[in-house]
Amino acid sequence: MPHRWRPILATTALVALTLGSAACSNSAASATGGNNSQPVQSVALIGGVRDSPFYAAIDCGAKTEAQKLGVQYNYAAPGTFDPAAQQPVLSSVIASRPQAILIAPTDKVAMQAPMHQAKEANINLITVDTELDNPGDLSSQVNSDNIAGGALGADTMATLIGGKGKVIAMSEPPGSSTDDQRVQGFVDQMKAKYPDITVLTTQYADHSAQATASKVSSVLAANPDLKGVFAVDNFTGDGAPIGVRNANARANVKIVAFDAQPSQVEALKAGDIDAIISQNPFDMGVLGVDYAVNLGKKETVPTKKITGLLAITKDNVDSPAAAPFIYKSC
Repeated sequence: MPHRWRPILATTALVALTLGSAACSNSAASATGGNNSQPVQSVALIGGVRDSPFYAAIDCGAKTEAQKLGVQYNYAAPGTFDPAAQQPVLSSVIASRPQAILIAPTDKVAMQAPMHQAKEANINLITVDTELDNPGDLSSQVNSDNIAGGALGADTMATLIGGKGKVIAMSEPPGSSTDDQRVQGFVDQMKAKYPDITVLTTQYADHSAQATASKVSSVLAANPDLKGVFAVDNFTGDGAPIGVRNANARANVKIVAFDAQPSQVEALKAGDIDAIISQNPFDMGVLGVDYAVNLGKKETVPTKKITGLLAITKDNVDSPAAAPFIYKSC
């Protein structure tokens, strides 16, 4: 998945901004026991797509915590970020009868019915990262506040471009709760706080860095005065710098990406992007396993847990504070 590109001249980084890094925002309601109140001996995690540094980091956190607690643990993910590909993976995991399933649903509507099958099989369900439109079957949800992440992206971009000019968000087709919310947070924050910034119509690339690069180049051809690109996930984050460079516009266009996977951290250090809004996926994995085990003990867990966000720049990328937000596998 990661793509390589030639380093270019670095730009000035901005001061880091943080949101909720202590992961303290919880729903007031809580779940106790869930569907399965047996002592938990097995937990499975289903990621959104294979070969993703983000989901590998969630897997690392979950695996580390499962080993610590003496719980059997398995990880699986589809080859593409697509509910049609994720559904048979989920069915196979349900058939293996874990006592809890952590899952990042690839579509907030299309995965609703397939995940209901786990509830019917008396398996506790905990979502990590992405969400469902209707959380009624879930014992808990562990994720970032993606609307706040989009707003942090807007604030970071506004600082970079001096509070005026044209900007655009690059996303995947609607359906993924995380991407949809990041776009919403970005657009709403720009409209509410920055009257001298014009937000162009969001462009969508189909889970492809190459498609993103092409879209960005087309936007720049139509808007040569574009000042910023907000890339809301790893695919668009890999592709946006390519499109800007292909249009010979890097000197004038700031890029804020989302997710500190290795290719984007490398691009930040090389000066190909200006900032990364990052999550703490390792913590999501740890909390998901903790909640699964606690449900088996009939203990109370939050119905919703919000983990932290950090704006990473060249100024703080190597700092201890940024370390938990740099995605690593294990």
